[in-house]
Amino acid sequence: MLALNAHQRFERLLVVVPNDALREQIAGKFETFGVLRRQECLSSRADYPIVMRLCHIPTAVDEVDQIFGSANVVVTTMQIAARADAQIQERMADHASALFIDEAHHIAAPTWARFRSLFVDRELPLPIFQFTATPFREDGRRVDGEFIYTYPLKKAQVEGYFKPIRFEAIFGLDQSEADEAIAEKLGEILQDDLSLGLNHLAMARCSTIERAKKLHQLYSRRFPQHNPVLVHSNQSARERRASLAALRRFDSRIIVCVDMLGEGFDLPELKIAGLHDPHKSVAVTIQFVGRFTRQDPRLGDATVIANTGVDDIDRSLAKLYAEDADWNTLVEALSSARIERQVRRAEMFRGFTGDLCDIPLQTLEPKMNAVAYRTTCEIWDPLQVEDLFPAGVYRGMKLNQQRRVAIFVTRNEEQAGWTTAQQATNVIWDLHMMHWDEDAGLLFISSSTKGPHDKLAKAICGDSSRRIEGEDVFRSLHGFKRLILRNLGLTHHQGRGVRYSMYMGVDVADGLDTAKQSRIKNNVFATGFLDGVPAIRGCSVKGKFWSITPVRDLTDWVDWCQGIGRLVSDSGITTDEVFKSAMRPRLISERPTAPPVAIHWPESLMTQIEERIEISFDGQVVPFAECDIELISHERTGPLRFAVTSDAHAAEFEIEFNDGGARYPQRVGPEATIKIGSAAKTLSESFGDDAPQIDFGDGSLLIYSHLYALPDGVSVEPYPTDKIVEWDWSTTNIRAESQGAEKRPDSVQRKVIEYLLSDGNLYDLIFDDDGKGEIADVVSLRVTDSLVQVTLYHCKFSGSDTPGSRLGDLYEVCGQAQKSARWRDRPNRMFAHMLKREKRRLEMGKSSRFELGTAASLKKLKASWQDYRYEFDVRIVQPGLSRSAVNEEGLHLLAGVETYLLETRAMKLRVIGSA
Repeated sequence: MLALNAHQRFERLLVVVPNDALREQIAGKFETFGVLRRQECLSSRADYPIVMRLCHIPTAVDEVDQIFGSANVVVTTMQIAARADAQIQERMADHASALFIDEAHHIAAPTWARFRSLFVDRELPLPIFQFTATPFREDGRRVDGEFIYTYPLKKAQVEGYFKPIRFEAIFGLDQSEADEAIAEKLGEILQDDLSLGLNHLAMARCSTIERAKKLHQLYSRRFPQHNPVLVHSNQSARERRASLAALRRFDSRIIVCVDMLGEGFDLPELKIAGLHDPHKSVAVTIQFVGRFTRQDPRLGDATVIANTGVDDIDRSLAKLYAEDADWNTLVEALSSARIERQVRRAEMFRGFTGDLCDIPLQTLEPKMNAVAYRTTCEIWDPLQVEDLFPAGVYRGMKLNQQRRVAIFVTRNEEQAGWTTAQQATNVIWDLHMMHWDEDAGLLFISSSTKGPHDKLAKAICGDSSRRIEGEDVFRSLHGFKRLILRNLGLTHHQGRGVRYSMYMGVDVADGLDTAKQSRIKNNVFATGFLDGVPAIRGCSVKGKFWSITPVRDLTDWVDWCQGIGRLVSDSGITTDEVFKSAMRPRLISERPTAPPVAIHWPESLMTQIEERIEISFDGQVVPFAECDIELISHERTGPLRFAVTSDAHAAEFEIEFNDGGARYPQRVGPEATIKIGSAAKTLSESFGDDAPQIDFGDGSLLIYSHLYALPDGVSVEPYPTDKIVEWDWSTTNIRAESQGAEKRPDSVQRKVIEYLLSDGNLYDLIFDDDGKGEIADVVSLRVTDSLVQVTLYHCKFSGSDTPGSRLGDLYEVCGQAQKSARWRDRPNRMFAHMLKREKRRLEMGKSSRFELGTAASLKKLKASWQDYRYEFDVRIVQPGLSRSAVNEEGLHLLAGVETYLLETRAMKLRVIGSA
């Protein structure tokens, strides 16, 4: 009622709710105007409305007339309204002067949407008021409509509608361990509350029925005195009613269920929640927790128990699962923040005017592509596109004139290709987006089909509009570092015809050589690094640009277009320079002569959730976080050999080149297998399907038998000797690298840690990550308001008692530095990896890896990791490297590592050695 304009009067309201329980609650509110009169919002002389509860489906129009003729407010459920015949529904809409919808986040459901359309699709649309505690859906889509009133959760807490929330954190990276810990804590809190005379009940929530059954067994075994009950959708209605009745009678005090108990379910005594599986969104979590915070003077505060070790969840939700999270502050803040984001989004969408054939802008999921045009017009006129399409094809436009973005949809029918029957037609809907960058004089058009792009450009920006095409499009690849052309298409004239050739993989090098002769580059798809971030881009000589980067919002697409525009408009960029900078692949049949520096896990493993990966040595399972992949030798000749290792095992492999391919047979050690999810195979087979990458000292890299070399003429100056920092190692045994669990005081690693601790105000966290699977030997973090500075220290002991120029000492630590660059791509994964390694270290009864800071502070940072920018630096610490004795090969090696780190991840290198 708070949403109503003071000057609006409605004779008959139709109120639709999800279920019977809410129907009773809402009807009661209308009968007494809820709390409004008690708060003196209404005069005591105000008349109460006549409220009708509609509990069955009307069977005749006359019955609808009678119902609405005898009441001011009709309250019913969507199940009743939606199942009525069409004429009954239309009659309801004819009688109502306004529609109220409670729990409006359901409005995207087809039955709800169809019924509501009866109030919208009419000559004079009726007012519709939608009420919801969560104006955002779990699928990411927004509940449409204008925000006219919001009631902050903080205000509800202040005004006594919700009690405070106590959060109890447990930490478990293993699901069974976490389940046991949550159950134990739930039973402990329930017993404590009952001992205080608080008549509390508890709920254990999980995400699947099978999980619920197992958890019910767990709770029944541990707490038989509380008679745990189980509720899920596969049970009969009778079983569910019996379980809920036992809960309401307090014969049972623990209920195990999947998700929530349905809207309208109200049981104030339900005060303890054990979240065995986190919800996938903040919205649902907030709604869920609201069940436990209802105010009742006879009851205590709500308690939520959850696992802070969870990974792979929404970043906002992750803040709730940080160990020291204040749920009273965070739930309110996240709720308000989500609503504020939705309000801002609504304001942006309100910038669009026009009609788009009932397709909400919020539902659009466009691809990242565009065709670009140069324009000379002073204004654009996107509405002209309607004249380009036949009647019935153009289905309307949404236009944001301020942002100069226009979106329209077309609908076409075409004959099915598999029959000549005229009635077999395919209906195709296509999306078209346009953005005019007035300052740059560029127009961008994106379509889900080929589309009449040239006609569109001329219609909205004038006949002088010209597509950007030819060699200029390849300027868009400028700025890529370590550019690799994955696909290259060429065209050339052959007689009177035109021939097209596509080159992929190692054949791209031949294509580039051919393009210098008689052929014309047609299209390119490339990968590389932009501003220290992996990037992908495609472009065509016909003026089309594309990427596989997802479009999260329309502003993503606009920003991407403007970035492309700046490059293709820069006449200082030559396409010859762009293609000269590309790494040239070739197929090899024997190992390269350059020394290998580093070997990386296959990229597919680095994008997997670590818990899904297991490596076994003769059947003994080792967590992936505790395994490493290492080169065995850095020699220029001989077999390329590497090992997959743990602290207790080592399996050695060799790369064999044959028949234009590569194999990875295991030569030494226990049989090594890998299991990802439920799929298991030997590591030899796995590497054959998805190969590790080997980096060489000359800047080239090897994947399978494909060697990608740096462009001809590219050379790197030796690393300047004056950049090698000299440390005093007089109190250090330079032949002892690791401090170990006993924290050996004369080790190289301990020297680094003491150096960092000497300026304790500079760092927030210092972490000993030494061991198989390490990120670096020492990781330091410095956190400011918006920036996290990460420094990775890679230590290596000296091969001799005195410093010198031994390359063997240098290659291994350089390889570790180069491997660690990948952590820059995924800071959240790095934080999770550190926490897993700390947990395993403590389980083995060893000392903590934290030299400064705590696991709780790292969890807190992980929870909000996307709120920060990151700067990563690398330090190579090798006391066996003498600044005065280092030779040219060693300096070239260091220079290659420095260049790699800068070009791929914008990471700076510093080398620490001896005099």
